[in-house]
Amino acid sequence: MSRRDQYLSKRESGFNTRFGINANLSTYNALYDPSMRHFFENRGVQSHLYRTGQIDKAGRVIDLDLNKSKLMIIEKEFRNAERNESSRQKEEEEMRRRVQLKRHQALDKARKEEKLIRIKEDRKIRQEIVMATREAQGLIVPSVKTKKKKVTMKKK
Repeated sequence: MSRRDQYLSKRESGFNTRFGINANLSTYNALYDPSMRHFFENRGVQSHLYRTGQIDKAGRVIDLDLNKSKLMIIEKEFRNAERNESSRQKEEEEMRRRVQLKRHQALDKARKEEKLIRIKEDRKIRQEIVMATREAQGLIVPSVKTKKKKVTMKKK
């Protein structure tokens, strides 16, 4: 190692590169930098900043740290609104399901009643056919059905 290399190595060993690691530096925001003002006055840049929510309509910078609580409240309201909407939709679907079930039950009941009426009519027709066949063969003598009146005795 040459004398010059020894000198440079000694000189570098005294140089502290860890100085800035523990120092608390303030955060930099280019929107507040006066040197960048000419850049942010451009209309295209301002419309982009407005769309992304970094400035308001008047061109004032929106401090997100200060407005974080407002944003949280708005986000919470959106979540609640979404939750309410989904529960309303579930209730509506359940109501539709119940109505549809009742309609199916009513249709089934009407079909069963209609089927029962047809069965009774068919039975009545069959009985009439059997009676007519028996009468034609002379097995049964037709009789007229009359209702019997109840006779009550009066006490004296």
